[in-house]
Amino acid sequence: MRRAIFQLHLWTGLLLGLYVCAVSVTGAALVFRVDLQRALSPHLFVAGAAGPLADPVAVMESVSRAYPQHSLSGVEAPTTRRPVYLAYVTHGSEFVTVLIDPISTRVLGELPAHAAVVALQDLHFNLMAGRTGRLVNGVGAFAILILCATGLVIWWPGRQGWRRALAVDVSRGRLAWRLHRAIGIWSVAVIALSAITGLAFVFPAGFRFVISRGSAVTVTRPPQSAPPTNANPDRPSWTQMIDRARAQAPGMPVARVVLPFGDRGAFLVQFADRSPTPAGSELTAIYLDQYNGDCLAATAASRTWGDAVMASITPLHVGGIGGRAGRWVWFLFGLTPAVLFMTGSIAWWQRVVRPRRP
Repeated sequence: MRRAIFQLHLWTGLLLGLYVCAVSVTGAALVFRVDLQRALSPHLFVAGAAGPLADPVAVMESVSRAYPQHSLSGVEAPTTRRPVYLAYVTHGSEFVTVLIDPISTRVLGELPAHAAVVALQDLHFNLMAGRTGRLVNGVGAFAILILCATGLVIWWPGRQGWRRALAVDVSRGRLAWRLHRAIGIWSVAVIALSAITGLAFVFPAGFRFVISRGSAVTVTRPPQSAPPTNANPDRPSWTQMIDRARAQAPGMPVARVVLPFGDRGAFLVQFADRSPTPAGSELTAIYLDQYNGDCLAATAASRTWGDAVMASITPLHVGGIGGRAGRWVWFLFGLTPAVLFMTGSIAWWQRVVRPRRP
């Protein structure tokens, strides 16, 4: 059985090697996606002067003046990774991301779709093949879980030798094989976690179903506004809407405002526990009727254990925990699958292929 597991591990790793290298290297690079955008467009991520943070309404009005032909969709307050306001405007099928000075509310410019960042995202998420590539990614994530499980079986040296197998003894030869074993055992948990969260992105309904078997997962359906009977209702202003939302979450800073879509959409205001908004944190959502400002629903940030698992998928996959130090840790662990492919290939060549050659 151990020999069969070894062969399964070997040939799965060899056949998936290039795929594993592609998704691991691009995933590691995308941990610093915001940093890449800041490096390519530094003028869009710098405040002009020091001072108190501008009110979200002032930012929304500034964007509306700068884009009179567009419709404002929403605005996001500065986060621990993005020091400026961010807004979305649309015009027909056009979707523009705008960055705004957090103090003066001056529009800094539009976030360009840099070819390098877009290519990294498309290769990592969809293998540059659309929906088909994403499904292949799901199968690949499952195969990586098989590599993790079979690798654990192969690595296990018995009760007496497991501590020694955690290190690399360069004096005993077969360096590639020993590196492969040591790096694999130290990184297997993170690699498996990345594969599991990747499966959640590809098959969200199935993943939600599995989690809900252990703990209820809240299915959030945004409430709807009730259109009034009169044709031209006197709607509350943005300031009045946000003030009414603040009354439901006293003392909490506004993290995001989403304007209603369609006649029945709700006015959404989300609050964080502090400012700037911690990257990847859960937000408290307040839904208001777009016509009269009545509170339709309030969703707290902390809910069930299943909700916490679902909310942690994205931060765990993209390295959104632990600040900059956490991103560097995730970056290094993200490269380990590619390193494992190289060390495993070298060990296979030295141990199997080269001795059989004339």
